[in-house]
Amino acid sequence: MKAFILALGVCALALVAGVSAASSASSKQDLLVGYDHAPTAADRAAITAAGGTVRHAFGSIGVLAVNLPSGKASDIRSTQGVSYVEPDAVRVPLSLSSDLLASEFVPSATNGLYGLVTTHAVEAQAAGFTGAGVKACVADTGLDTHHSDIAPNFVKGYNVFGPNTNDVDVFDLGVAATETHATHVSGIMLGAVNGSGIHGVAPNAKLYEARVLGTQPDGSVSGETSQVMEGVQWLADQGCKVINMSLGGGDRSQAEEALYNQITQDGTLIVVASGNDSAKQLSFPGRYQTVLSVGAVDSQNRLASFSNTGAQLDIVGPGVDNLSSFPQGQGRDASVSAGGVNYPALPMEFAGATSAAGINAPLVNCGLGATPAACGTHAPGFVALMQRGTVSFATKVASAQAAGAAAAIVYNNAANGPGNFNGTLVTTTNGGTPWIPAVSLSQTDGEALAAAAPATATAFNIAMAWNYDSGTSMATPHVAGVAALVFGKNPNLKPHDVEAILEKTATDLGVPNYDTTFGYGLVNAQAALAATPRP
Repeated sequence: MKAFILALGVCALALVAGVSAASSASSKQDLLVGYDHAPTAADRAAITAAGGTVRHAFGSIGVLAVNLPSGKASDIRSTQGVSYVEPDAVRVPLSLSSDLLASEFVPSATNGLYGLVTTHAVEAQAAGFTGAGVKACVADTGLDTHHSDIAPNFVKGYNVFGPNTNDVDVFDLGVAATETHATHVSGIMLGAVNGSGIHGVAPNAKLYEARVLGTQPDGSVSGETSQVMEGVQWLADQGCKVINMSLGGGDRSQAEEALYNQITQDGTLIVVASGNDSAKQLSFPGRYQTVLSVGAVDSQNRLASFSNTGAQLDIVGPGVDNLSSFPQGQGRDASVSAGGVNYPALPMEFAGATSAAGINAPLVNCGLGATPAACGTHAPGFVALMQRGTVSFATKVASAQAAGAAAAIVYNNAANGPGNFNGTLVTTTNGGTPWIPAVSLSQTDGEALAAAAPATATAFNIAMAWNYDSGTSMATPHVAGVAALVFGKNPNLKPHDVEAILEKTATDLGVPNYDTTFGYGLVNAQAALAATPRP
């Protein structure tokens, strides 16, 4: 089980600071009110009398999610039977090809499905363990429910944002560009074997999905703690044996912890990402004692630079450059061709797409690309080559775009290592104008391209339904998928039994037995199933 060491201090959050989420009216707050009893009509009336509204009730743990005028929290806190009043903190997603339509990617140690190899899920599946009969569930963003890797296993969804609580499909909701996260996570956990695309750790498990992170007016994606709780409770009510939560943010919530304790006691294993801050403590909800907390390693089983570590970390999974499903047209197949050499690339998040022919144009070395002037004066339509550093990726690509570039290439630098990287342009558009296609290269390939200085280059960023991504978000469904395989072999096991099996059989990576960097080690599907008793 989890090594219990008291962690002190306030957690540095994965993508946002932990603040109380305000309602659209700045004079009100969204709060969680905990009672020493199941909330009654009188409790609801007290909220109304204080000028507030009840947004959701969690009767099993004696909590109301409320919207209350500022300054009224103390009045409610002093009401008889109230145990606590706390902020309803924001949670966010935790995340940084060949012709996949015609054939299914075969996992290998050197491609985007390496996670199935390093966790020995390949051997587990070959032995007949596929998660059949198990409800393996995801609390996350909206989902591409019609994706070829997802549709065969998708059963039902729940949208906490409404108004149609049954619809979680990103295309129905018009959020395919911003809510790609759940499709990628779900593909890793249980992408179907169907002759195309990818497949996941537990390819025959059944998927129930709760949309608990939604696109906000500013284009960001998040959800309040109570909304996450509502979705997780719905998933548990559907009979989910394991719930994947690749999300985090905000401070500790007594209400949230109480709910997850109750759900775990009732028979559902909750698997949560540790966070992406390179911090020495986990983000919430990953820091709760009752959940199975997951950090990330790369294809060489080295700790991912972004992965949070700390006393509550249980186990690690593959979380660097994982290939998985993406909403149709939102994924990218990236590469660069120049001087008869093909360089493997990674797509920049939110960058524009190219046709299958790519963009073939004069190559211009724009240095660090800090300003449009760095590209010099050239006829519009060139391909800009820039080195990482000094300014953000978005600034570089915007500078190249302003100088007339039709595509941009950014390569790594010594400070960040020779390998390739997942970059983001942060926003869906460049000040309202679509971004040009932009891809990244390793330092070695970028420097080779710069030294060769070919007259022209072709940049490919082809729209597709698959994509590479990195984060503890990607590590977590690898672990949740193995848990589904274990439940598939013995559905009578309790959550703490499955957690104990996963930890006992993990591939040790650090200090013998447990350490706060890798937990008990890398999840090992084959060993876990060997240690799982038949019912």
